[in-house]
Amino acid sequence: MAIPMQFGKPSERSGTMEHCQTMIMDRNLSQHRNRGINSGTVTPSMGGISRNASYSSDTAPLLQRSGSSIPSILEYESTNNRSSQNPTERPTITEATNTIRFQVIVWYVGKIDMVEGRVPITFRVTIYWNALDEVDEEEQVHDDETSASTLSRRPAWQMHGRQKAFVKELKDVPSQTVEVPPVSILNVVTFDTIGSPEVSLLQEDTRLMRWTCMYRATLIQEHWRVDDFPHDEHEISLRMAVLAHRQPGSQWDRRIWKLSLATADDSQGSVRVPYGLVVDQVSIPEFSYNKNDGLSFAFEPLDHGPGGNIDRDTCLEVKLKVLRDSSYYDRNIMPLLGLLNFVAISITALEAQNFFERALLTLNITFVEIGMRMTADSKLPSASYQIKMQRILNEYFYGLLVLVLESLFVYELHNYGFRGTGVVDAIAALAVFSHNAYTLFTYYSDAATAQKKFFQIKQEKV
Repeated sequence: MAIPMQFGKPSERSGTMEHCQTMIMDRNLSQHRNRGINSGTVTPSMGGISRNASYSSDTAPLLQRSGSSIPSILEYESTNNRSSQNPTERPTITEATNTIRFQVIVWYVGKIDMVEGRVPITFRVTIYWNALDEVDEEEQVHDDETSASTLSRRPAWQMHGRQKAFVKELKDVPSQTVEVPPVSILNVVTFDTIGSPEVSLLQEDTRLMRWTCMYRATLIQEHWRVDDFPHDEHEISLRMAVLAHRQPGSQWDRRIWKLSLATADDSQGSVRVPYGLVVDQVSIPEFSYNKNDGLSFAFEPLDHGPGGNIDRDTCLEVKLKVLRDSSYYDRNIMPLLGLLNFVAISITALEAQNFFERALLTLNITFVEIGMRMTADSKLPSASYQIKMQRILNEYFYGLLVLVLESLFVYELHNYGFRGTGVVDAIAALAVFSHNAYTLFTYYSDAATAQKKFFQIKQEKV
């Protein structure tokens, strides 16, 4: 998705970002309307996803984009039949049209806090629905020129609270109202909106409505595990749902209004993937993501809210898989740890009677490794399981303590007149050396797989 400008931090350029995104969507929408006006109708000129084959929370448990193409499970149909319909005729209410369709676009992901499980993120949520009975608008049949002039001076919808929008005339007097699905973000700690939510009537014949809002939020991630740190992968999860008025007989009855994903007919060409993507400028500190995979979408059962086990409501879960860049640990921490342990092994070359010198040098190296362990622990959460990096540091630490005890052992043997202390030193040095070499080999074997995937991602971003 080509963006004509670059973005910095959201707090610095939020106004520019909001204006740019609105301008892009309005420009694409205007192009579609102009094509409709030239042909005598105001309908999209591109193929749309069939409503009857729409991927809702009941029919599509998981959708994931591959490359820049739309998944093959989405079936398209021509919109020529819709163009030939009478624009004054209201469509019949069916279950296929009673869907709340989501689109999510991620614009920024900040530094991930693994200790607290927090992710700062900026994203835009857009929902589409067909307000068949909500809009009370006077319908008239116009010719081509009249239709063009009407579109140019169409009144704007303005949000009133979270659940309603009204049309404002020139005198700012609300003349029409429409019910808006109240979107809730489920796994958010704090959030604020950038600008005001926008409501638009995209198609008069189908009463296609669009509500869009941009959020700056801090998401909570409770499912993360760091067993394989620093070669760990994670999924940033964003969960959204419509919680209010979902009871039977309410405005957004969950039996009638199903959650779904936006179609190409909804987005009208404003983005290359109608239901959402990550913009090309997103760069995550200390992590990277696969540009080809992008976002994955799934409808999951809602653990709370209205509905029982049989008639349970669903929520939309949007995930972005990220991979940690372990270059800092691969190039700085592990080589230093290995070298320190090899130096400690060389101390066994001293005579057995020099126990004080041998123990002092080994313990000095041990204190250095303790400092490195504390630095690594400050970047890790307090987990009930052992993390790979902690296990490696512990094993190196135990190896140094074994060398100290071995020095004491050969010192006592020397005092008792035993002349084979050199053999004992050689056996101890060989054992610690073998363990050190095996630890480095297994670590870099794991790093090779992770780094291969990481460099593939880096090449895709070039």
